[in-house]
Amino acid sequence: MDSKQGSRFRPIRANLRAKITLGVVVPLTLILGVFTFIEASRHREIEIYNLTILASQSGKVIESSLRNAMLESNFSEVQRILDSIGDAGEFRIVYLLDSNGKIIFSPHGQDVGNRLDNNHPTCQACHKLPPKARPSSVLVTDDDQRVFRSMYPIRNTPECMTCHAPEEPIIGLLLTDIPFTKVESALAADLRENLLWWFGTIFVTIIVVNLAMSNIVINRLEKLAQALVGFGQDHLSLRLPADDPDEIGQLSEAFNSMSQRIEEEAAENRALSDHLYQQSQQRGQLLKHLITAQEDERKRVARELHDDLGQALGALALQTEALEQLIDQDTEGAVHQLNITQDLITDTSDRMYELILALRPSTLDDLGLISALQSHAERYLEGSGIVFELNTDGLTDRLEPEMETTLYRIYQEALNNVRRHSGAKKVSITISMHDGFLESVIQDDGRGFDLNKLDTNRENPRGWGLLGIKERVSQWGGQVEIATQPGNGTLIRLRFPIDEVNGG
Repeated sequence: MDSKQGSRFRPIRANLRAKITLGVVVPLTLILGVFTFIEASRHREIEIYNLTILASQSGKVIESSLRNAMLESNFSEVQRILDSIGDAGEFRIVYLLDSNGKIIFSPHGQDVGNRLDNNHPTCQACHKLPPKARPSSVLVTDDDQRVFRSMYPIRNTPECMTCHAPEEPIIGLLLTDIPFTKVESALAADLRENLLWWFGTIFVTIIVVNLAMSNIVINRLEKLAQALVGFGQDHLSLRLPADDPDEIGQLSEAFNSMSQRIEEEAAENRALSDHLYQQSQQRGQLLKHLITAQEDERKRVARELHDDLGQALGALALQTEALEQLIDQDTEGAVHQLNITQDLITDTSDRMYELILALRPSTLDDLGLISALQSHAERYLEGSGIVFELNTDGLTDRLEPEMETTLYRIYQEALNNVRRHSGAKKVSITISMHDGFLESVIQDDGRGFDLNKLDTNRENPRGWGLLGIKERVSQWGGQVEIATQPGNGTLIRLRFPIDEVNGG
């Protein structure tokens, strides 16, 4: 039953115009219905009151007309007057009753001689009440016809006492029935006219309200609903006009602000996603590059061990054999051969030291970052024509070993880029600790380059070096900033939180 009712009212529930129309029609109908009922009741009461006045005045006129004829005992004149009244058709009944309720005169002698029964339903409307509370007029139904009955008592006056006893205050009663059909027809016609006006008013109101609501509310809400549907389909660029400062205008403005914010966040998310994807791609390429570089470094070490150390050890073996042969026969030749052997051992040791320094300088572990960096720069830049300058500010204690290694590799890569690509005459490195951060600046006066055109491929090793620097910095929660342009040198600014630097 509930589902059937729900399906029956679904078109109304799904239509805002129908809801607004019902919201206008139902209260308006109730208000006009109540107003019509009150107005019809009031009009009916007015008509009954007017009939009461009319009946009272008519009773007085008839009684006055009949009194003269009755005082003269001119009963034919009395009958003539009643016949004339009956022929006029304004009254359904005109009875002249004696004090006992007997009909003594009526138009054309109708019902003369009959006695009215006070227990009759049409009489009980008055006679069931105490005499002083009985109305002079009442609306009753007689023979299925609504009539307005009036009772006008004929009082005993001195002129009447010649025939009637003085102790009788009431000597007769004039009873009239006025048909209520004409009044009811007029009331019904008036009610129909009012209903037609009300229905016309409701119809015009529905049209005006729908037109007004369509322009002011519904059309704007439909646009908002369409915008929300489009917004749900990822059409984030939709905007609504918010010209009016009313609630719908405020809602449209809030929607525009929301869609603008979400569109910006979506753009930021897409940019972040693209950036993360690019970083992921770069890290994958960097990993391949590092593996390749590691293999190349192993090949270089193996080649140097084979070419330099292997040949040097082979030469030492030959020199030892020659020394064995000369030591007993030619002392001077043996001494000379021994000097050659010592020079060969010294040269081999130097080569081994250079190789060890290239892999990991012992100075970094023994004396710290500053000494290792100074030693590496002097050795690496020797003969390049590049002046190296190292400045430290507030860096009194050593850093975490892992952090020193990271910074050393960053500076090593930066100096490698300066020597190989910049064409600089001077490079400086500044390291400082303040405001809770370790900051470092690497600056050269070389030719610079365009960051936007920097690629990471084998033909551009500088790109791999800078990418490696960024990765090392990010592992420590730091930030790196590269400022350069063609012809103006390069500046690399590093910034690390001290808690991270100190192992926090």
